[in-house]
Amino acid sequence: MSVLIVADPWDVHVRAVAWALRQRSIDSAVWYTHDYPQKHAASFEIGAEQALTPHLYCAHKYQSFAAAADTVWLRRWYRPEADPSLHPADVKFAQNEANEFVQSMMHALNDGARFWVNPLQAKQRADRKPVQLAAARAVGLRIPETLISNEPTRIRAFFDQHHGRIIYKPMTAASWRSETETHVSYTAPVTAEVLAEDAALSNAPAIYQTEVHKAFELRVTLIGRTLFAARLESQQSDFYKTDWRANMLTQNLLPAPFTLPPTVAERCLALADALGVVFGCLDLIVTPDDEYVFLEINEMGQFLWVEEENEAFPLLDCFVKFLISRDPAYRYQDGDRQFPLKAFMASPDAALDRLPAPGIHVPPPAWFHMQES
Repeated sequence: MSVLIVADPWDVHVRAVAWALRQRSIDSAVWYTHDYPQKHAASFEIGAEQALTPHLYCAHKYQSFAAAADTVWLRRWYRPEADPSLHPADVKFAQNEANEFVQSMMHALNDGARFWVNPLQAKQRADRKPVQLAAARAVGLRIPETLISNEPTRIRAFFDQHHGRIIYKPMTAASWRSETETHVSYTAPVTAEVLAEDAALSNAPAIYQTEVHKAFELRVTLIGRTLFAARLESQQSDFYKTDWRANMLTQNLLPAPFTLPPTVAERCLALADALGVVFGCLDLIVTPDDEYVFLEINEMGQFLWVEEENEAFPLLDCFVKFLISRDPAYRYQDGDRQFPLKAFMASPDAALDRLPAPGIHVPPPAWFHMQES
């Protein structure tokens, strides 16, 4: 078999999986779409008597993979960056042309009989938070009461209706960069002062939800039909009680194996089916009353940090074997762990040459400012 991995250049997940595939002598090619067309070339060749054949310079070698690649891991696909030496008037055109090529490549590959993680159309749909929330409620998962709006009057009414106990969540990832720091927008409590100006509300539609009291949180990684639930002690610090991602993984969330109630597990799988995804990271709240509340699913979320924090989670091993199986209904059988994350981290492949130091816990690099296609 052969695997095409579409990714950004800073993703340790990609390096870990490519390393594990090499241990099994499985060919893989990595396409960093952010680097196209500045750092590599790509071509379609469509002859009168031959099928469409894409050629890509993937990472370190020029490789024609279309005929051989039977698996596509669509980890991340970012809008290409135009060459800064171009005339400013040409930058947008060049970037749009390159992005159209990337999109066309993905759709052309999607026409073949390949195993996708995740399927292209499912990825694009599942990335939308309103779609996730509606699907979660439809399969029986509890969600917070939600308003998605840019109407100031309606937003303030929602705030008053819930006695000011609501949170704000952006529709997409947002960040701002100064000369020395990167600032990221996370889920945050809403105050009356924040809602004071109509322009601030009307120019950017956002997600507003009732605040849910937490006993702890769960990070549930879905791989095929296998669910790994990690209990996160997110309420140990006021700094990240509202959104545990705000600690940037610099403080230990103590992820511990957790057994989901059968009904909750079944509904998580039903949500994946409804969205058409075979991989995803679900975030849930467990309330002091032992209720389970769905927040969101990241169809290509970060997951190796859970194994790095707690070796009891065989996430790398499971994901690699899932790719090799090419089976959407794959179920992990523990007991023969061939690809522990710690083995990868001890290998030369763990060094991220685009980052200041090897490892998973790194300062936010430039991908915070890259646009995913």
